[in-house]
Amino acid sequence: MSPSFEASCGGHITLLFAIDKSARLKRSQGSRGTGFTIKHGVLVRLTLNSDEALAPKRTMVGMEPDAASPRLKKERSTVTVVDAEGKPRSQTALYMDYIQACRDATLLREHEYITVDVTLQCPTSQGFGMSAAGLVALGRAVQAATRRGTAVQYEKLAHRIEREHGAGLGDVLGLSVGGVELRIQPGAPGWPGQAVSFGLEAPLLLVWDAAEARHTSLYIDDPDWQNLITEAGEASIANLRIGAWNEGRWSEVLNEARNFANASGMLAEAERAAVYDAVVEEVAQLALHAICAVRLCMLGSSVVVLPRRIDQLPTDDDLMRLENELKQRGLSTLLSAFAPSTRQH
Repeated sequence: MSPSFEASCGGHITLLFAIDKSARLKRSQGSRGTGFTIKHGVLVRLTLNSDEALAPKRTMVGMEPDAASPRLKKERSTVTVVDAEGKPRSQTALYMDYIQACRDATLLREHEYITVDVTLQCPTSQGFGMSAAGLVALGRAVQAATRRGTAVQYEKLAHRIEREHGAGLGDVLGLSVGGVELRIQPGAPGWPGQAVSFGLEAPLLLVWDAAEARHTSLYIDDPDWQNLITEAGEASIANLRIGAWNEGRWSEVLNEARNFANASGMLAEAERAAVYDAVVEEVAQLALHAICAVRLCMLGSSVVVLPRRIDQLPTDDDLMRLENELKQRGLSTLLSAFAPSTRQH
C-alpha cells in the first residue's frame, strides 16, 4: 500500500495592504501590508504513488544503458476538494497547476503521481486566504512524502501559482512567517518578499455574508480600486514601519486597519458595510465594545472580531454569545484563534 501523509495550514487575513504588480516576474509581484494567520484553514491528505515502468533505469559501468523510460504523457495525479460545508468542489485547477509546478521543479519525479484530498475549513472568496493555505498545505504534504526541497521552495511555488490565478497578493508571504505580520517588501517568501511578525494568543470570531463572496481579482485587477487601495495602504504602512514590530504595536494595527477601510473605500460598499454594521451593533448590545474591535477582512464581505487590548482578551464564551446573536441575523460565523508566529523579530 502506498504511504499517505497529512499536512495543514491555517488561513490568512489581511487588514490593510498596498498593491505592487509592476514587476514582470510573478515572484516579485505582491503587496505590502499587515495581517495575521488563523488556526482554521486547509487540511491535505496525500498518497504518493510510483509507476516503476516510468522510473529511471539504472546503468552499470561498462554496460549499455537500457532504453529511455517512457515519459508521462498525461498527469495521473488527482485532486478532490471538499468545502467547509462538506460539499465537493469541482474547481481543482489551482492544485493541479501546483502539482505541475512541483514536477517542473523536479520535486516530483516522472514516475511519481499523487492522490490528494483537500478539506477546506473556511469559505472561499471571503478574505480568509484559502487558496494560499491550500497550496502551502499541499506543498508541506509533498515535501513530507518525498523528503525533497525546502519549505521556502514550496512557498515560492505557491506564491507564483496564486499570482497566475489572480488570487491573493500577500497571503503566502504572510503564512510564511505566521502570527501578526508586517509585509515590508512584496513578492515570494525568501526573496524578494520580506516580512516580520509577532505572536498573539487570543480567540477571534470570523463573520461573513455567505451570499456575498468576493474574488480578490475583482479589486486588484481594477485600476480605480488599485489606486484607492494602494494610496490608503501606503499611508498606513508608512506609520507601521516606524519602530520595532512587536505586540506593543497591536493598538496601532487596529487603528490603521480602521483608517485603511475608510480611506480605501472598502467600507463604502453596501454589502460589506451591512455585515460590519450588524456586528458592531451586536458587540455594543452585548457590552463587549470595551474588549472587542471589529475590522474588515480584505477582500471579502466579511469581518473579524478581534481583541481591542492584548491585556484584556475576550473569552470563548464572550465570542460564543456574540456568535449566537449574529447567526440569528442570518450571518455565518466561525470561532477561531490566532496562529503562532514562526519568525519573530
